[in-house]
Amino acid sequence: MKKFILSTFLLITMIVVSCEDDESTVEAPTARFTYIVHQDDGLIINFTNSSLNADIYIWDFGDGSSSAELNPNHTYEASGTYTVSLTATNSGGSDVASEEIEVTGALTYADLVDTWKVAPEAGALAVGPTQGDGSWWSLSEADVTTRSCFMDDKYTLGSDGSFFIAMDGETWLEAAFQGVDSDQCGTPVAPHDGSGSYTYESNAFDATLTLSGEGAFMGLPKANNNGELPNTDVPTSITYTITEFVRDGAGKRLVLDIECDFGLWWRFTFVSQ
Repeated sequence: MKKFILSTFLLITMIVVSCEDDESTVEAPTARFTYIVHQDDGLIINFTNSSLNADIYIWDFGDGSSSAELNPNHTYEASGTYTVSLTATNSGGSDVASEEIEVTGALTYADLVDTWKVAPEAGALAVGPTQGDGSWWSLSEADVTTRSCFMDDKYTLGSDGSFFIAMDGETWLEAAFQGVDSDQCGTPVAPHDGSGSYTYESNAFDATLTLSGEGAFMGLPKANNNGELPNTDVPTSITYTITEFVRDGAGKRLVLDIECDFGLWWRFTFVSQ
């Protein structure tokens, strides 16, 4: 009888110790996640939970919203920087992973307010017989360097509808209408020297950008709606077609087209500063 009781006691002790060992060997969780931005709407973020050894998950999206889903999708109400946290939990404890994410919604024409430069890339200026066709001439990689005095020209669209051109003392001059012997870098020539009083207006319905004021332009001053200088008078306004306006990394990209005459199309590509 004593042997039976002793055996039973040892068995129970082994079971208890075994259970305690099982509980003590639960590996603590590791919280981690990745995310991608929805291709059609920058306010929608798709989160993927890649945590280890967890069975309970709590997300904090940094905007007052939370979720207990495994792989949630979240829609933010506004652009901004948000700190997203994921808490992963099991019986062995909890772990938290946090990451600051930049959320940017779709661009509107209000986002045109910025300072712009011609994109420092081949093809940023182009001309051809149809819209978007640069087969007649386009800016080359070599031109980006040769025309550096022009590539740093700044075009500023203000929030109050004002428009400014800054040329830092030099720009690219064309012999055809700016009084120089050959195309070259030189002192800006009026009225295309940025000294005028200019305004602008964008129209989302027509996808247009209109600059007003004699000498106002973006890209090349010779290109206007009536033709090319010097074959036409200097206009008091120029209207461009906004062909593309998108985010470009941390900045923005703007493509303007203008038909100067029937079958004569210029394209100018800009990046925000």
